[in-house]
Amino acid sequence: MLALAGYALGLQFRFLDVQAEVPAGHLAELVVGDYSDEGVLARFAEGLSLLTYEFENVPVAAAAWLAQRLPVYPPPLALEVSQDRVAEKTFFQGLGIPTPLFYPVQTYSDLQDGLERTGWPALLKTRRLGYDGKGQWLLRSPADLEAAWAALGGAAPDPGSLCAL
Repeated sequence: MLALAGYALGLQFRFLDVQAEVPAGHLAELVVGDYSDEGVLARFAEGLSLLTYEFENVPVAAAAWLAQRLPVYPPPLALEVSQDRVAEKTFFQGLGIPTPLFYPVQTYSDLQDGLERTGWPALLKTRRLGYDGKGQWLLRSPADLEAAWAALGGAAPDPGSLCAL
């Protein structure tokens, strides 16, 4: 947690979460409320010098609203790119930063085509809302495909991406 390192530097903190019972509430003031509630966001931002976040699943709209009132680091555009694994890898490639071989997957047919390109084993990942190993399925053989597709929400419009291992 960033606050633990910041306290040694003499910094003060305030946290925003949708739940009241979170560990951060033991470290500093906790504002509880929905990220889409502008009143909650305004109360949270009051008196702050700047804002940061510790995970990439903060709603971009909330970060953008707050960025109109105080500095937000990383900026909302970086947050937006980091929330979509395909957009993130594509962005990195555009900057000349190497990425693992990946193949965007929207249909089961895309998954099969992607495996022909990436080879086995491969890692199927959700496009959004995966972190710390969540939203990922290791594909070792064709026998893994249907279970992985179903488990990761293959019926969704943008299920994810296939990454080579």
